[in-house]
Amino acid sequence: MKKQQVVVFTLAAMLAGCASPQAISRMTSYPSTVTPVKMADDTYRVFEKRDEQTIMTTPSIAASAAMGAARGATLGMANVMTPEQRHEAAAQQYLTQTGRPHCRITKGYLIAEPQYEFNYECPAATVGGTAAGVGGS
Repeated sequence: MKKQQVVVFTLAAMLAGCASPQAISRMTSYPSTVTPVKMADDTYRVFEKRDEQTIMTTPSIAASAAMGAARGATLGMANVMTPEQRHEAAAQQYLTQTGRPHCRITKGYLIAEPQYEFNYECPAATVGGTAAGVGGS
């Protein structure tokens, strides 16, 4: 599964444009466990590093490929990026879906089109159902 994840992230990065080696390294550092989060506009793929309290979101594979194809067909001039707010909403929905509705997104940023990474904070009693700092990945 890890190899498949690397191929998908690398393909999405290549289709969307140049991704730095640091961005690719960050994307592939996430565990291969993916959780689908259905939202109104797409079903996002969500990955988490509980030990770092970070979440990475990416649109469905079909949406990522369509964005990359549109960007390539217009020589990079089309703005087909899914807005950060949609990814943030998917990340927040993921926290709720995994039993952590009181956790909140604190900041987020683009890793490489179309993947975003978000940091989150949880009240001490709700970090993965354990005390703060004692969660698995």
